[in-house]
Amino acid sequence: MINVILLIFEVIFSYVFLLYTYKKYKEDGIYIWIVIAFILSSLMCIKHIEINNINMSLGIGISSTIYIANNILIQKKGNEYIKNNMIMLVTFSIIFVCLLILSGGMILSDFNDITSLTYDNILFSSVKYILANIISIIVGLYVNNYIYYQLRKIKNKIWISNIMSALIFTFVEVMIFMLITNFNSSSLYVMMMSLVIRYVIKIIILILGTYVIYIANNFRERLWKNENKEDWTCKW
Repeated sequence: MINVILLIFEVIFSYVFLLYTYKKYKEDGIYIWIVIAFILSSLMCIKHIEINNINMSLGIGISSTIYIANNILIQKKGNEYIKNNMIMLVTFSIIFVCLLILSGGMILSDFNDITSLTYDNILFSSVKYILANIISIIVGLYVNNYIYYQLRKIKNKIWISNIMSALIFTFVEVMIFMLITNFNSSSLYVMMMSLVIRYVIKIIILILGTYVIYIANNFRERLWKNENKEDWTCKW
């Protein structure tokens, strides 16, 4: 039960910080949060917890907020703006993985060698989880971008676009993550149960994220009115 409570706090904190960075720094704040959440989720997925006696990786909550941040950008700027976001994430992922591998390949010193050995052991034993997190998020974002944007063009209802796209891309993302991390390492039953629980948790987080998009939209409208008011005052 404590794991569920802490996960709820993780999601609340993530959404509050996302809204804060957006209100404070506008689109730059969204990019800041996406990078922070991307790094943290890639590191947090190394640790495993139990929910309903099922083993699963951490980072579920914070990685879900990446999609909500991404949808705020789509809602505001459209699909073309998001392509730059995808290029940035792919480039950043390559640099991030390369730097981790390089750091693990460096020769250890005798000073504090226990800590250094622990770092190497954690890094190389957890590479598949880090890669699974990175690959699943990038593919999930690509699927989400296409579906969300198409739904937005047909009928620009935030809750329809967010929930419908979440139901599809989350399945793709979770399936990729589970296949990479659990291939040939656990029973089919355990893998399926982990997949279902992970999928349900992420869907709940993403549905709640619909309200975050509405709040962000409200920030945008207030900012637009204030800017127009300032322009009118200057002209007058």
